[in-house]
Amino acid sequence: MRPNVDRSGLFIMRILYEADSGLQPYTLLKRSKLSGEIFFRKFSELVLKGLLVEKNSLIFLSPAGSAVLITSGNKVSAAPKEWRQVPKSMLGRKVEVDDFYTPNIFLLKS
Repeated sequence: MRPNVDRSGLFIMRILYEADSGLQPYTLLKRSKLSGEIFFRKFSELVLKGLLVEKNSLIFLSPAGSAVLITSGNKVSAAPKEWRQVPKSMLGRKVEVDDFYTPNIFLLKS
């Protein structure tokens, strides 16, 4: 049975998978860019599920963790952000290369 791991857990596991030889907890926290509370909650869940191993103050991905990460596919990749899409009502005419363009001097910072 495959353990249920959410995106933040998979992201932590991917960071460890890409590391050559384990990471210290602080380094893993900084690379994950998660808040301390969320990171330690997810880290504890992954250790309890047996997906991460801690040896000599270094954190490693266990063989079971590697298998889960590989079978998870591309769930870790970034999802499209709808809030970054410019609404069609805000889009204007595209300025062609040969078009004459004069900027509004009142909108420029002086």
